[in-house]
Amino acid sequence: MITATRNVASAFDPNTIKPSFATTDTTTGATPPVGAAEPSTKLSGLAKTSAMGQDEFLKMLVAQLKNQDPLNPMDGKDMAAQLAQFSTVEQLITMNKSMDAQVASAGATAEAIKALETTQNERANELAQLIEGQMAMGTVGKIGVTTGNNTFVDKAGNGTVVVDSGTLKGEGRITITNDKGEAVGQAIVGKVKGGPMSFELGDYAWTPPLAPGKYTYKFEVATDGGQWQAAKTYTAGRITGMRYESGNPILIIGDALSVPMSQLTQVRA
Repeated sequence: MITATRNVASAFDPNTIKPSFATTDTTTGATPPVGAAEPSTKLSGLAKTSAMGQDEFLKMLVAQLKNQDPLNPMDGKDMAAQLAQFSTVEQLITMNKSMDAQVASAGATAEAIKALETTQNERANELAQLIEGQMAMGTVGKIGVTTGNNTFVDKAGNGTVVVDSGTLKGEGRITITNDKGEAVGQAIVGKVKGGPMSFELGDYAWTPPLAPGKYTYKFEVATDGGQWQAAKTYTAGRITGMRYESGNPILIIGDALSVPMSQLTQVRA
């Protein structure tokens, strides 16, 4: 018997033949080329599109109707539902735009109101200054009264003192002092009944006579016990002119005292 032997060396024997996973076309005997699994060039990203509007939706719906299966057409209920959903979204978008417009309009209105209020306040201040200026002009030549203890004597020896003795009652006394602090005259004015009162210096005899100018004074009341007590005094003098400082009227009393119009407590004829 003739026995034939076959080479049983495996094609996958690592010591003989290296395995190859390439397949061969049995028809042509050609080996297909082996290439990269990924494309050689990367696909660029899709361009971002804006939100779908009414026109885009209608175009898409028409295309859907044209390309639907004639044997299985779109359900009318589904199409109606889609239209209803789109209509609702469209209304919400329109409402949102309208609300944004209203908010912007409200902001512009608020700014306009604020600007108007500022303008009105400025005009009101200007009007108040104008009225105050007219009132100040009307006081020139009259006796102005403010807080203090000054009096002004003119060339004829006339001057005014304004006091408030409160509850003090009894004999009153005026003491005149010059700018050096020296007492230059004193006069007894008789009985006082308390409260506010005024006295004209020209009604009393001063020895020596008071020279024209600005003085300070003190008014005292002798109570029943004979003790002299000081009463509250005011500065009084004839208003000889006025000027403006920062838009506010300043009155000139006598020849040297400047008093803002707002600080006058009284104006006498």
